[in-house]
Amino acid sequence: MLHDEVKKEIEAILGTTISFDGHFDMVFDNLKETRQEQLIQWIEECRDGKQYSLASDKEKDLLAFILRFRDTNFRAILTKKKNEYFIALFLDKHKYYENERRKLGI
Repeated sequence: MLHDEVKKEIEAILGTTISFDGHFDMVFDNLKETRQEQLIQWIEECRDGKQYSLASDKEKDLLAFILRFRDTNFRAILTKKKNEYFIALFLDKHKYYENERRKLGI
């Protein structure tokens, strides 16, 4: 699956307000197909309230869902306004993920 196709699918799941951060295109294209499917399933579970979220220490009403792919260096962070809309899907390597976590206060 190509990153442009999956972005449209993710927007259909979460709404068009979602932005794609990190090196989303490059990382997504380098994921195996099973991991790509895992990411989409995880996003659906986040939307449906089946995944655990973390609250930000820095921003009021900001929630974050975290996905750590097993046996890879890739991580995903999905942010959401509490009881409202999804903000961003961050997909990148561990180093950039740690920086993003600190910036978000999670």
